[in-house]
Amino acid sequence: EIASKVDGKDGTVKEVKKTAKQTLPPQLYDLTELQRDCNKMYGFSAQKTLDIAQSLYEKRKMITYPRTDSRYLSDDMIPKIKVIMRRLVNAEIFAGYAQNVIDMEKLPINKRIVDNKKVTDHHAILPTVEIARTDLSALPAGERDVLMLLACRLLCATAQPHRFEAVLAVLESEGHTFTAKGKTILHEGWKGIEQAFRASLKQKQPEDGDENTARLPELKEGQRFEKAAATIREGKTSPPKHYTEDSLLAAMETAGAEDMPEDAERKGL
Repeated sequence: EIASKVDGKDGTVKEVKKTAKQTLPPQLYDLTELQRDCNKMYGFSAQKTLDIAQSLYEKRKMITYPRTDSRYLSDDMIPKIKVIMRRLVNAEIFAGYAQNVIDMEKLPINKRIVDNKKVTDHHAILPTVEIARTDLSALPAGERDVLMLLACRLLCATAQPHRFEAVLAVLESEGHTFTAKGKTILHEGWKGIEQAFRASLKQKQPEDGDENTARLPELKEGQRFEKAAATIREGKTSPPKHYTEDSLLAAMETAGAEDMPEDAERKGL
């Protein structure tokens, strides 16, 4: 009844509320997180990812020790990180964007990246300087995929935050009030590097949750829309999805954690 009343009628923007927000860069990879992303992006099993990572570590010397549950670095690694970063920033895949969002003189080496107390037996997984000395096109596809994913994560982790405005607009038509939610991008930040990397892949990439939020045009109070269309959208809830290796690994990481004492060295499975 409401749809038929307002369909084709004019609408007016009554209120526009904007809230500045940001999404911090992701942390570096431990083995489980690497296995999860390789499963989502490439369809690799956890074992295949481990086998590839082990080969890159033992045979190629192109990544650091992969069997780690830490996502942090120790502070004595900062000089090495900067050397690797300078090589990656100029890599063909990232060069078009990484140089704009990574300040090599002021890398955000903070507690999300460097924390001696949170480095366990081994630090987070990183590419080594060998990545700049090797013809990546000559690597087997699986090894190249995992290596470039690690390179992308290092760049993202040290880039600027993704900044945007969350927009809530209130519109009125024929005495009825409607709301529109969306966002306006202020600075792509680390997401620009991630998008450049995903654009280089042939596989269809999964959508991020906040990417589904509509990007609204610039709206102002008092703005009018002539002959606006009104539609009704029906939907239904879906049952829980079956586990994938990605979601199962995530569940295992916290399995039983609530039953373990606070000072336990490790939690989950």
